[in-house]
Amino acid sequence: MKGAERFHIGDYDCWTLADGELTYPGSLVLPPKSGPPAELSVPYTAMLVDTGSTRILIDTGAGALGPNTGKLPESLALTGFSPEDVHTVILSHAHPDHIAGVQQFPNAAVVMMRKEFEFWMSAETQARLEDGEIYGLGPLEALMAASVRDHVAPARDRLRLLDRPTEIAAGILVFPAPGHTPGHAAVLVSSGRQQLLYVGDALVHPAQFEHPEWVCAFDLSPAETVCTRKQLLERAAADRCLFAGYHLPGGPGAVEARQASFRWEPAVGAQMNA
Repeated sequence: MKGAERFHIGDYDCWTLADGELTYPGSLVLPPKSGPPAELSVPYTAMLVDTGSTRILIDTGAGALGPNTGKLPESLALTGFSPEDVHTVILSHAHPDHIAGVQQFPNAAVVMMRKEFEFWMSAETQARLEDGEIYGLGPLEALMAASVRDHVAPARDRLRLLDRPTEIAAGILVFPAPGHTPGHAAVLVSSGRQQLLYVGDALVHPAQFEHPEWVCAFDLSPAETVCTRKQLLERAAADRCLFAGYHLPGGPGAVEARQASFRWEPAVGAQMNA
């Protein structure tokens, strides 16, 4: 994906912003029954929405998490905007690859679900992460704990914590989409007769459209993740929303419901604005 791809939702200018990619063991992304490859390269893609009066960034990138991450500032520059031009940052959840760029946007209010903030900042969660007791992923969990302390805690004075679905700007609805994490959120962007549903990590690989029951090692509550995922996919198909996720390649796409699964086709260029 290019650094920044522009498209429109009604009257709103939007961009996908590439932050890079990271290579994971395939078994962390897809379940054993899928026969995952030894390694999978997973893209990281944030989104910028300009309503005309407000610029909203959804997720902030992974920073120096890997050798090919942390490219979001370069991608943002291609839009013609600077970090100081962003009014609001929405964090879908507090995993390291979504929060590392928070401090790069000094003028922005930082929006996330209260349940997400309180879970990751609690002394119990921090202690269990340090001991590798939540995911069973060893040192990676200590990295998660440190990332929250380093990137979310310093933004306390700018945090806007949500307890329920909330329209934070005209046509920008943030609502709970739990499972991947306890306070994971999705975002519905609406303008005119067009909508886009940004689902963060409620779905992390294209194979999960055909197999929505497949979960990954980072889904904290697998059953809840699957339930939420199906609800989001059904909503996107029924309402003809463009559908975007942080780890999906090719930018937003169209979702079509089938008998027990879904079909997704990335839409680019003229297709996205048809």
